[in-house]
Amino acid sequence: MPFKQEELLAALGEPLTNAVVARLHRLAHLPAAHLATLARGALSEVWGTENYALEKYLAVHIAWSIEQNRYTLSETQLFVTAGHLQTRYGTPIYLVFERNENVGRQPLYCVYVGSDVSAPSLPTAPNIPAPPEIPRGAEVIMLHDHILRDNADRVPFLKKTPPVSQMCAISGAIQWSLNRGLQLPYWYYGQMSYLVPLYMQSRENITQAPDLIAPIQVNRDSLIVRTVLLPHMPYANARVSVRRHDQLPSWMLAAWSANATETTREQIENPEPSIVNAAG
Repeated sequence: MPFKQEELLAALGEPLTNAVVARLHRLAHLPAAHLATLARGALSEVWGTENYALEKYLAVHIAWSIEQNRYTLSETQLFVTAGHLQTRYGTPIYLVFERNENVGRQPLYCVYVGSDVSAPSLPTAPNIPAPPEIPRGAEVIMLHDHILRDNADRVPFLKKTPPVSQMCAISGAIQWSLNRGLQLPYWYYGQMSYLVPLYMQSRENITQAPDLIAPIQVNRDSLIVRTVLLPHMPYANARVSVRRHDQLPSWMLAAWSANATETTREQIENPEPSIVNAAG
């Protein structure tokens, strides 16, 4: 039976979610052995324990491929790229799916991962959506409790500073980085936004890791700051948002490499859990 985009989109479900790996699992079964094959075959980078950051990367990019109609078909198979991943020789890597024969399970089953694919036509990688433009003069609005009360251990240097001064310090650090174009694209909850590095104790060398990172949500005339994160925490979401890992700042790559094995699946899935819990 041929694959129809409507069926695939229905299996994926709602795009506005942080549970993107679960979303992928509703669409397709991806054996752990194939995930490991992909990690070995692609350009070398750190994917964390059990390649979970890689699985999240695929979950977002495969969904984009389906939504953007960037897949191809044969009579019995469906082909997508492994996002923008390539071999060390620059060859795109593909995933090949067939219809899952287990009744009542996800519609697709991955049967092959690699660069050597025979298909009537090969797919192209999905577009990475551009984050919204930051409006000039936008007001910075902070969720103070989440930033400074719930995450006080991340800002010990502000511990003895009055709350208003703390907010002014973070807001000023955000504007300082935005004025210098230091923001990074960031996928979160089904949408693109930004990460802003916060240099609060020293600004002598912006190639070094910042004290904190602020995810910001762009509204029409304001920037919403939901929380502050340590430099390694948003890596998986930032990795989704660029074609190659070397397009991320070296300080983020170093911070992630130092913390990848200790970062849990839950932390990779959602680096801002307190926000979702509060909303729910």
